[in-house]
Amino acid sequence: MAISRTSNVNMSNPIDKKQVKYLNKDYAEFKKNLVDFTKFYFPDTYQDFSDSSPGSIFIDMAAYIGDVLSFYTDNSFKESLLAYAEERENIVAIAQGLGFKPRLTAPSQCRAIMSVLVPADVNGDLDVRFLPRIAAGSSFRATTQFDAGTFLTQDICDFGNSIDRTSTIYSLDGGTGLPSSYLISKTCKLIAATEKTLEYVVGNPTKFLKIEIPSTNAVEIVSVVDQEGNTWYEVDNLSQNYRFEDKLTDPNGSTTAPLYTIKPVKVNRRFITRLNRNNKIELVFGSGTGDLNDVYENPDYKSVYDQQYLQNMTNVSLDTLNFTNSNSFGLAPANTTLTIKYTISNGLRSNVPSNTITVVSGINTLNETRTMSGPDLSTFNTVISTLTIINEEPANGGLDSISTEQLRQAAIGFVNAQGRIVTTQDYEKRVLSMPSKYGAIAKAFAMKDAQVSSIDRFTELANQTGGTPTIDDDIRYVIDDPVNNNINLYVLAYDSNKKLTALNSQVKYNLKKFLKGYRMMTDRINILDAFRVSIGVNYTIVVYNGYNSYEVLARCSDAIARYFNIDNWNINQPIIIDDLLSILICDVEGVQSVTNIDIVNKYQQRDGGDYAPYQYDMSVNGGNRSNNIIYPSADPCIFELRYPQNDIVGTALQ
Repeated sequence: MAISRTSNVNMSNPIDKKQVKYLNKDYAEFKKNLVDFTKFYFPDTYQDFSDSSPGSIFIDMAAYIGDVLSFYTDNSFKESLLAYAEERENIVAIAQGLGFKPRLTAPSQCRAIMSVLVPADVNGDLDVRFLPRIAAGSSFRATTQFDAGTFLTQDICDFGNSIDRTSTIYSLDGGTGLPSSYLISKTCKLIAATEKTLEYVVGNPTKFLKIEIPSTNAVEIVSVVDQEGNTWYEVDNLSQNYRFEDKLTDPNGSTTAPLYTIKPVKVNRRFITRLNRNNKIELVFGSGTGDLNDVYENPDYKSVYDQQYLQNMTNVSLDTLNFTNSNSFGLAPANTTLTIKYTISNGLRSNVPSNTITVVSGINTLNETRTMSGPDLSTFNTVISTLTIINEEPANGGLDSISTEQLRQAAIGFVNAQGRIVTTQDYEKRVLSMPSKYGAIAKAFAMKDAQVSSIDRFTELANQTGGTPTIDDDIRYVIDDPVNNNINLYVLAYDSNKKLTALNSQVKYNLKKFLKGYRMMTDRINILDAFRVSIGVNYTIVVYNGYNSYEVLARCSDAIARYFNIDNWNINQPIIIDDLLSILICDVEGVQSVTNIDIVNKYQQRDGGDYAPYQYDMSVNGGNRSNNIIYPSADPCIFELRYPQNDIVGTALQ
């Protein structure tokens, strides 16, 4: 049904009765309606509508202007919708307005073993006086072939604490036969980050002062302190006048791990962080400038302050932090210098293999050395010089800035979740929105399962058969009384070359703690590694006459590589071969037909390298393929074209 709109008319004036249409959208419609308008209302004034007539120039220009204005109106409306916006800065602005925080980059994390040689006392026992306490923020590096940046310790590594400490006799005294030194090892947590400092001079107070961090790979704002020593705290939004503070209740932890309690603390010096148009982190401070009319939302506060506090200070006790519960959104810094400490990371490049973080860059100790005598101080310095480190697990969780489409989908999922986790899709979206300082998950898939996946049984069967394990066999334990709230969360990470790998224990631990604040009380979450299935593609095409076969093959291989780009693939996603056929025939110039597409399995035992170790039957009769669709296994897996340059093999026929 067509809808038309007319302008308001004055019936007393015939000129005002002209009908004007407002639904034109393109140049042709604008021009046609302008011509019809002229013919109908000015038949005697203008009659030459040929393209060469002077009047057509003005009609064409008016139609052109209308077409341009219509385009920009439609485009502006489209860019205001999260689902349809195309400009990245608009998607970021909408997502941040809905509470989603996009990340610039995420650092890799891992656990490492730190070791020192400590001398024994006269009785051959460990001399505890020389056990070092390594401060948080001590720096290490990977070997030179990796551009991973600096790795910092996240917590104090106290060798004097017996928790998680191993002690081995390193050498014996030749005379007495007693131990003369011990090798002491402790586990520490590392994060791939480099700390930077920015000093910003603030003059007169400015409402909602904005300070841009110059680095494009910033991860986290560590601290903001003014020259008077006041600390400014980051909050979720400026109307939030409190923050949660972790308090260590058992700092020594002689027999148990340190315990933390959460304490809410009111803050009037606060700021938020967001991405700006330059794709950099921006700090935004409050608007309180000291004006009472600007500070107090509740007029009673002002009256108490004016009438009682100023007149008789001894009779009134006020908590000034309560004044932050106002429309000022916190204080604005003024006449000071802000020292902003923040961290940056190399993102994907910070993912390094195991046994590569071995270089000691800078050690800070917390031991009280001022009371040590000269020989003891020399011995302590010798102990520090023997410190070594090695990561027995790979460092992963590092990720570069996500693509525009990934940002859109993550923001939509975040908004739909509404800060809670109910469905399995909520788990997946919440995992992908984990703050970057905790590491990043490359792929996530959640499922409610009445059957518990038996990975140990899988390994046991593989060992019994003595062959290459397969993951398409039904090797599950079935629970007689299914637990409906059992959630299996399958995750994977990237290595430095953006190849899929298992997530290390440190990032899994961070993920566990992160989800704890969102999951349903009755949900039990099992964080598992998804299986990787390495694949290759063999295809045969027929090329039109007159086309270079090598060029057409190269374009086909590029199209297949784009289709299997790991950014486009998720855990438990099937391979639809008809999609590949459509891409090659319709999108690649020079392809007359496709005679064959064969998806083959690449696995470590046969093909070597770092392919996945699992066999997967992709044949027509293998049970996982039907109607030109290759389905994933019962235990969630993801198909990965690991090396497109080598694993795509094409043949051209003329």
